[in-house]
Amino acid sequence: MLKLPRQNSEKVAGNLSLTRREFLKWAGAAAAFGVGGTAAYGGLVEAWDYELTETVVPVRELPERFEGFRIAQVSDVHHSGMVPVEEVRRVVELANAARPDLVALTGDYTTKRSGFVEPCAEALGELRAPEGVWAVLGNHDHYTDAELTARALKKRGIEVLANANTELRRGGEVLRLAGVDDWGWGKADVGRALRGMEAGRASVLLSHEPAVFDLPKARGVSLVLSGHTHGGQVCLPLVGAPAALFAPLKYLRGLYEREGSRLYVSRGTGMIGLPVRIGARPEVAVLRLQREDS
Repeated sequence: MLKLPRQNSEKVAGNLSLTRREFLKWAGAAAAFGVGGTAAYGGLVEAWDYELTETVVPVRELPERFEGFRIAQVSDVHHSGMVPVEEVRRVVELANAARPDLVALTGDYTTKRSGFVEPCAEALGELRAPEGVWAVLGNHDHYTDAELTARALKKRGIEVLANANTELRRGGEVLRLAGVDDWGWGKADVGRALRGMEAGRASVLLSHEPAVFDLPKARGVSLVLSGHTHGGQVCLPLVGAPAALFAPLKYLRGLYEREGSRLYVSRGTGMIGLPVRIGARPEVAVLRLQREDS
């Protein structure tokens, strides 16, 4: 067997050692690139990759004329320096393309600065549905300016339900629609919102925060539509949503059922904090009502 001279052997060993160090260095760089690449994907791709979902919601005592009634829910658009108004317009186009019977806006239209309110309201004013566009306010709308936000939406023909309800009529049949102000700000008055509504009849309640679903006065409502959670905004394999470490997220996303009542939590379309979405694609949700046998 050929033996290298001692000096050459040490040189070869030194080269092997250098290779290992380089390997570790590049392995660390690759790991960092993986994290950075994931974040870049979340910011550049998934954050703007809007998904139009459709969910069938069984409703007891649903009037026959409302069978198949379609509600497009738009939530948490968060127009800001991070979310340009052009993206709000894209969301509006997607909702209109679904041709819903009604559009429900479930809060958080802007983030912090009142200067974003009017442009956002103008974009949302392009929403169209035969049974109208109805809204409630969210916690960030109160952070910004609740009165200004409500006024801007109403100016564009969007009805804001602040602890109030109304009737949707088709022929002689009725579907009740109610909305509560933000629960997190202590503005929600479910009793007032549901006043005059007959228990057990088909009804839809708009509430920015899904916590309202657990309030005793909300039991018996056929469907509660909420947002607020962003579906976690960042949801990692095995870890879940890190946001849950800082705030309770009992109802994170999708459809929940309890004693015949349903809750749908939209992932929303905007972002706060970090300009990324990972494992929580932005969503325009379409809820199709279907009669449920008693």
